Order: sequence, then C-alpha cells, then structure tokens
Amino acid sequence: MADNRSEEEVLDSILGNLHSQTGDEAGIEGSIEESILEDFRTSVDPKIVDAGWGFETAKSVEHGKTDQSLLNHVRNGVFVLAQMNDVVRSLGGYTLDEADLRAAIALFTIHDIHKLDPERDADPNSRFDIPTEEVQRYVDKFGLADFAPDLTPKDFRSCAIDHHDDWTANHDQTTRRFDDLRPFVRVADGLASCDTPEAATDGSVQTAIDRAYLKSDFELRRHVLDDVKGILTNLLNSAISECLGAFEYHPLAIYQDGCVYLASEEAERPELDQNLVKEIIDQLKENVQQSHPAFSSPSDLRSNLSTRYAKDFYGINDQDFFYAGSDTVLAAVAQESISDADPNDEPTENMAETMQELEKYIPSDIERSRRPVGLARFVYTVRRSFVDPIISDSESRLEATCDILSVSDEILEGLLAASEDDEDDEVDLSLTAGGRWDYAYGIGQFLLDEGLTDPVDLKKRASSGLSRYDENWADIVEESHAGNLRSELAAYVSDVVSIDGRPLPASDNELSDPFEEYHSTRRGKTCVLCNRGTTSTRKSDLEAPKSLTTLQAGYSNHVPVNAGKPDDLLACIPCQIELSLRETGASEREGGRLFVHLVPDYFYTPLSWRSYSDVMSQFSGESKIELGRLAEAVLWLTGDLDVADVDGFESALFDTDTGRQMAEMLDQGFDPGSQFGARTLGYYKPEDNETEFQFFGVYVGLAVAAYAGLRVYVSESPIPDIKGRDFRSYARIGAGFTQVHDFYGSEIRLSELASRLRAASALIKLGYGTERNDALFAKFLRVTRNQLLPGSHLLKRIAQADDSSDARYLLEEARVLDQETGIESTTSETQTSNE
Repeated sequence: MADNRSEEEVLDSILGNLHSQTGDEAGIEGSIEESILEDFRTSVDPKIVDAGWGFETAKSVEHGKTDQSLLNHVRNGVFVLAQMNDVVRSLGGYTLDEADLRAAIALFTIHDIHKLDPERDADPNSRFDIPTEEVQRYVDKFGLADFAPDLTPKDFRSCAIDHHDDWTANHDQTTRRFDDLRPFVRVADGLASCDTPEAATDGSVQTAIDRAYLKSDFELRRHVLDDVKGILTNLLNSAISECLGAFEYHPLAIYQDGCVYLASEEAERPELDQNLVKEIIDQLKENVQQSHPAFSSPSDLRSNLSTRYAKDFYGINDQDFFYAGSDTVLAAVAQESISDADPNDEPTENMAETMQELEKYIPSDIERSRRPVGLARFVYTVRRSFVDPIISDSESRLEATCDILSVSDEILEGLLAASEDDEDDEVDLSLTAGGRWDYAYGIGQFLLDEGLTDPVDLKKRASSGLSRYDENWADIVEESHAGNLRSELAAYVSDVVSIDGRPLPASDNELSDPFEEYHSTRRGKTCVLCNRGTTSTRKSDLEAPKSLTTLQAGYSNHVPVNAGKPDDLLACIPCQIELSLRETGASEREGGRLFVHLVPDYFYTPLSWRSYSDVMSQFSGESKIELGRLAEAVLWLTGDLDVADVDGFESALFDTDTGRQMAEMLDQGFDPGSQFGARTLGYYKPEDNETEFQFFGVYVGLAVAAYAGLRVYVSESPIPDIKGRDFRSYARIGAGFTQVHDFYGSEIRLSELASRLRAASALIKLGYGTERNDALFAKFLRVTRNQLLPGSHLLKRIAQADDSSDARYLLEEARVLDQETGIESTTSETQTSNE
C-alpha cells in the first residue's frame, strides 16, 4: 500500500513524536509553558526526528555514560525547563516570560551540535570552532528562528560554542542575549544529563539552579525506590509524591525508580517513621482503587475471575478485595454467575448425575440446564469467600450459607440429610469429594425458583444476608483475604523507599532473609521472581496460582528429589499484587509471553509522562503489527529517505488491516495521572518455534523502543530482574535468549541500534521474500551465523525458488544484511578484538 501522506506527516509519526494532550492535564495546562511546548512538539520536534537525532548519541557507553540519544537529550531539557519555570512560579520565584522561555528552549535545542562532527569533537582545541553557517543550517532546518524570533544567528552560535563550563569553550565570543539565558540553558543541560535521581540532586545541578535563580533559595530533593515491579511501582511513586506534596515538594522529573522535586530550602522535610509509611500505604490503596474502572465496576472486575471447573466455583485474587472492596467483588461474582446460567446449554454427565442424587433429598426438581450450574457457582463462591470468614469454626457452613441466602427450611432439611449421608461411608453419595461442594446445586435451584436471575437482585440477596450476620461483613471479608497485604506492603515500602537519601525505618514485621531461606529445605520463603523475602511465617502465603503468574512452578518441570510433584511457584505479595494489576490491565493473559520493559531515557516530566502514555496506549489488545511493512519502514528510516516510498513507521506498528495481534501494554485502562514511572509491553505472537519467537520478540521490542524514544530490557520474566540504572546500553536482552544472542548480542548500544535494526529488517524482508513462514527464521538465523555473505546467500535461494521476479526487488536488503552481519562486519569485529 502506498503512503499518501507527505514526508513531514510520515516523519511526524516516527520515533514517538509526543502526541497532543487530551482530557484533564496536570500542572501546566493552559499556561504559557503548555502553549510553548505544544508549539515545540508540532513545529520543531518532527524536524529533529527528520535529522536522525534519534540515533545520534548525546551520552554514550563508549564515554562511560548511560546511552542517551540526542533527540531525547533535547526533549528532556526542553520539557524539564518548562516544568521548572512552572514550579518556580508556584514557589514565588523569578520566571522566564514567553519570549525568554522560547529563546532558552531554542538555544538548548542546538547546544550539542558539536557532537555531530566526531572528528572535530575529538580535538579539544577545535571542538567549539563551529562556524556561524553550520549553526544556521540547523536553525533553519528546525525552524528555530520562527519558534524564537527575537534570537539572532550570533545568539545561536554563542550557545553552540559556549554553553559548556569547559576551558575549550569560546567564552569571549558570545552575545549579551545568550549570556542572560546561559544559566537556564545550563540548568536544562544539567538535568537532562542525569540518569538517576541521585545524579539529578547532586551538587553540580544544584549549583546550576543557584546561579539561574540568584534571588531565590530552591533545593532539589528526591525519593528513590530500590525495586521496580511495573504498575505497582508507578502507583507507589504516585503515592509517595502525593504524600511529599504536603511538604511542598513539587515534582520536576519522573524516573523509573523515583522522582526529583524542587522545594524551597525552608520547606520542612518529612519525619521518616511508621506514620509516614502508613500514610503512603493509605494513599497507595486510594490510588489503586481510583486507578482503573475495574476496581469500581463489577462488570469490568468480572474479567479477573477464573472459573474452577473441576470444583464449580470462581477463583478470586485476594488482591482484588484490597483493590475493589468486598461489595464490588460480590457484585462481580453475581454478574459472572448469571452469564454462566445458560438455559440452552446442557450440564455435563457428572453434573446431571449429582443433580439426580440431590433430588432424592430436596422437595424440588433441578433443571437439567446450565441455569442452576451458574447459580451453584455463585453459591459455592459465596460460601468459600464470604461466608467462611464471618462465621466461627463451630458453625455449620451449610446452615450459615442457607441462612444468608434465605433458603427455605424444606431445602435446608433435605441438604442436611444429604450431608449426613455424604459423611456415612456406607452410603454411596459423594457431594464434597475432591474439594467440591455440590449442595450448591440444590441451593442454586432454589434461587432460580425464587426468580433471582438478575445479578443485582442476586447480589442484594447475598449482601443483605451477610449484613444480618454481621454489619461489618465487608471489612471482615477484606481483612480475611487481604489483611496480610497491608503488613507485607508496609514492610516492602520500609525496605525499598528512601527520601532525600534517607531510608525509611525498618518495619516491625521483619522480612525473611533470602540468603538464609535459600538454604532451607526445598527452598525457603523466597520469591522466585524478585528473590525477596516475606513477613509471613507460612510458605503457603507465597504460593501463587498459575492463573495469576501464567508461569510453571520454578520455570521448569524439574521435580526435586523425594517430592511427589513440582514445587508451587512462590511469589512475594508485592509481585502477586503487580501480576494481579496486570491481569486487570491486559487482555492477553496466557503464558509463554515475552516482556518488553521500557525505561525512560533518562526521565519523564509530569507533562511528558502523559504524552508518552498517549503514545503507548495505542498498543492495546486490538492493535496489530505488520512485520514486513515495519521492516521496510525501518530500512527507510535508517537509510536514504529519498529512495523509497513506504508507509510510515507508526502505520506499520498499528496496521489494522493486514497486521497481526502480538503486543500490548500491560497497564491498559489505568489512569496515567494516578501512576507513573515504568512501562511494560507484553509480546505474544503465536509461536512456531522458540527461535523465531525470540527473534521477532526482540525486534518488536527494539522497534517500539525506537518509536517511543525509550530504552528497553527484553526478558522472559514478567518482573524485571534489573532496573534501568543497572545497565548503560540502550537495549539489553535477558538470559534465555540464546538462540538470538548471536544475532542481536546481549546488549545493544545506541551507536549500534540502527545497525541491529537494519540487519534484522533486511533479514525479515529476505525471509518473507518467497513465503511468509515465521518458522523458517530459525534456519535463516543459522545462515547469518554460518555464511560470510548471508544476504547474498538468501537472495540466491530466493532466485532459485522462483523465476527471479521476487529476488530482483530484494537486492538492497541483501546488501544491507551482508554489510551489517556479513564478511565486512566480521572482519571489522576481528580486527577490533585483535587490537
């Protein structure tokens, strides 16, 4: 399909140009800063993308820094400078007016152009000898003269040659206009260069702020998390930020594992005690309940229920009681049961036999359809999850359930008689074998005879009965299922949160030591996902059902010596909460997925977080990716823009016509305003073999990272085992990807990103040259390992397979693959290693 858009429109979609805001905005909506940023986003940012700055390095591993593209360096500085201006206004300090803020942003945009000439930049004596004509080319290319019309060419050149605090800069060749704005450019550059909250709050950045705001006493402060999960991390970041807001901490930058704030030096610091921990947990719970419609909507919460067909009840994640409350969970169970009560569907043979046996004890016939089955599942679930917590151990569960559901005395007497026979070994009746509770069929038929086929009425019958038993039933039920969540979360927060470099005090409930637990018999109480301990004394509290984790126990089918079955998968409460939140936010929940953990490069601001959220929200369960067109778009983007006519990068990532569903964000539906910091993409393309699945999974991960302007860690683990600060390269591929490590490498530097994407794209185009069979890519990857000219080899095979009509269109792809992975790159790598 030809691309009918203009080149500018196509380029505007590439590499995550920040989308305009919709709905309510935080912070600077409708302000001067918002207006300026919108103008920058629409008129300047696309042209920076056009210039290829998404693949140019501002900071690099080669120079001992964490990889950061020049595009993201500029974006970070521009957004944080605008955020700073707004925060300073809130604190009563001096702010830049519209003309000055526009000028500072325009100057910052071209401040690092010396890095685009590596040869000159390598010589400190000539690094900043940049002619005015060269600076002006970028000014014209990016439209900066229109963006900041009061700046002159000499002002722009002054920034290019003198913004650095370096002896090699030309301090004597600057204009007064630039000199006035230089302190603010330095603030933007200082913050944009900080890859951690600790770096952002060190002395050098604070000094830059002190110089820019001479008459004000502002101080950078921070909070940091020592652990990253995903949605839980984001909600915790938000909860801490809201608690610190009471102390006049104003957020400036959002990192994956913390936030940086600006405050007055006189602002009080919070007292770090268990009261603060309690406030954070309370705020976290409130944020969770408000973060997603499912936690206030029974119809949405239904999707979190899992039907246990062998026992005929609904499995409920304990975390959902914490998120949504007992009343909402009960309503969701009622809705699910009515949806299962299909009058046109017949019961199974075992169900029909049980119904026939029960009819001997109760004065009514049980309908041979799925209607009583659906209601029976409701009854058994109510008994297990709602009745059991509020009755004493000495009370009869059957009698209590019948009382709560207002079952007639005749039905109760019959069911009690059946229970007596069920306990009598001489009577051939089995209603509770294997964990079943088949009395529910009799109670379900009674409810059906009562006309309770509306979920609202059904839920009301149960809640009214529970209230008769105990008016505080909802709190009791929540405490029963989720009471340990609060204590575990309190211990977790105390363990991982630090504020202004000071850790929170240890919890009264001490976490178990992972090292000591590891040596205990058949593995102790240690989470297999994050290796954390627990406050619980029971190992069973960590046992997570496969319906929640989607993972096999221990990641393998290995059965320990003297064990009858594999160990249950152990997941700490914070990891269980994270997985249950994802269960709410994702539509694809099967096992066998890869996880693309996206890391900011280096941070978001409150405004840019919402913009990135708008971009990433497009990866919904309904979105589709067309891999062939994506490969073509990548080759076009990283090559010569004038030689190809293809659809845009974005249209290939979101191709609703011919694409395939294979990737989605795991936090769909969550309010971006209630959580911020980390993003995770699930990859679930149908698998032909492990090699092709991993190859395309990594490719999609790299392409999405390039599109969004984010760093990335691709892993088989749903919980990232490393944080963004733990690796410096642009991309990292986790363990378990042995089939594709030879092609991609385990770490991909920003300087190598374009090469790796081009090589993979060329291989995809050649692999799809004759037929679209993903399974063949295991063979194609062997070709890249074994052949000195893999592109030529594959092109020859394509030519032999047909009359060469397809092969002639793939000459460029073959050349690219040879160039990036063939003899030339092999020779180059050999020479480098020999040196």
